Amino acid sequence: MDLCHTRSIDQARIELLAEGTYSPKLIESVAREISLLADHGFLDCPDYSISPEQMERQLQDRYTKPWNKLELALSEICNLACKYCYCGTCRDITPNHGLMSEAIARQAITWLFAMSGRSESVHITFFGGEPLMNKPVLRFCIQYSQRLAKMHGKKVTYSMTTNGTLLDDEIIGYIKSYNFGLMVSLDGPPEIHDAQRPTRGGRGSFDAAAAGIKKLMARRRAVTVRCTMTHPVPRMLDLVRFFEDFGFARIVLGRAINPMIPSPVDFTESDWKESERQEKEEIIPWLLDRLAVGEKPRYFPYAQFIAAQDEGTVTPEVSPFKCGACRGTTTVGADGTLYPCHRFVGMQAWRIGTISDGPDYERCKQFWRDYRSSIASVCESCWLWAQCRGPCPWDIAQADGTFSKPHRHCDLMKEYVKRAAYVYFQMQKLGKGKPFSAGITPNKR
Repeated sequence: MDLCHTRSIDQARIELLAEGTYSPKLIESVAREISLLADHGFLDCPDYSISPEQMERQLQDRYTKPWNKLELALSEICNLACKYCYCGTCRDITPNHGLMSEAIARQAITWLFAMSGRSESVHITFFGGEPLMNKPVLRFCIQYSQRLAKMHGKKVTYSMTTNGTLLDDEIIGYIKSYNFGLMVSLDGPPEIHDAQRPTRGGRGSFDAAAAGIKKLMARRRAVTVRCTMTHPVPRMLDLVRFFEDFGFARIVLGRAINPMIPSPVDFTESDWKESERQEKEEIIPWLLDRLAVGEKPRYFPYAQFIAAQDEGTVTPEVSPFKCGACRGTTTVGADGTLYPCHRFVGMQAWRIGTISDGPDYERCKQFWRDYRSSIASVCESCWLWAQCRGPCPWDIAQADGTFSKPHRHCDLMKEYVKRAAYVYFQMQKLGKGKPFSAGITPNKR
């Protein structure tokens, strides 16, 4: 199959026969199967290109619809000094930053309700820095948005990412009362977490984070953790088991990357290869063992891929918009400046307006024109684009406001999809035709 990306089936057969690694009988059998698949379009690549006119129509449609999501950077400062944090390597302002005022928060929430049109609900995400360094404004945001919701007959939903060190009974009460979408950051057992996530004073932060999270878990059963793995890559299965024992309902393992100014703890090429090896040789067997006994793994990086297969949502049509950047993930900085998403906060070349004047729609549209232009030559002819939909814009963003071409992302996604397809196939076998993805909800953020 790999050879057939660049050779005919007959050429691939001849090369493999000459190599002598596989028996002629096996090679002929596989060649017949691939020929059958090819006859049904398996080796065809859809034409993913869109004309400038189509792009403009979709941009126009995107920026004439109601706007019902917004992210608020309540704090552009943090009580931790994580070794891999992107904020210290890419922001023009060193650090601002400070805390969002009640006046800016009021403007942002008022604007969101005004722009939400006939939408039945609005969604507000609280971000940082560490958002809980600004508890008074968080409290104001909830109370003010609830007041506007009653006036407009709408529902408000909330989400937040926090390091957990500042959680208290009042905040946990809000989280529980309004059913926040919530993710906490914890990097593993104390020896790993404290080395990667020290306080501003250089002390370990594990004890404070663990105490806050345990207090949260006492009142909310389902808590998701995001762990960032750094160089050198740890044993992932040990991390998963630690987080299971801690009590997390869902586990996300991220990799440390800083695309603009790499940090010393970023993943190296050897780290990427080692993490892929661990996924194949340790994580997938563990995951399938769990599924075989009817359990839903708490670490399940293939859930979104598998859900898409079961729901039949994978189509040859690909939106020109990878994500909610310059739209649903637009982030209001502490001073009221608007950015495409929270990762761009503080980067002057990526400003898209102010909350007092609203988004500059032409800048928003140009963001996506430039993004599309940078990936078109690589992505529009790729067999995987319907699954991948291109790299995260921030992963290929430059400090000067331009995009680079995708590089590592492509190979990583191809390997990921191969593993995901294998897991899906094994799940069908284990379930005797009944997909195991029922009840497993992928992360939508």
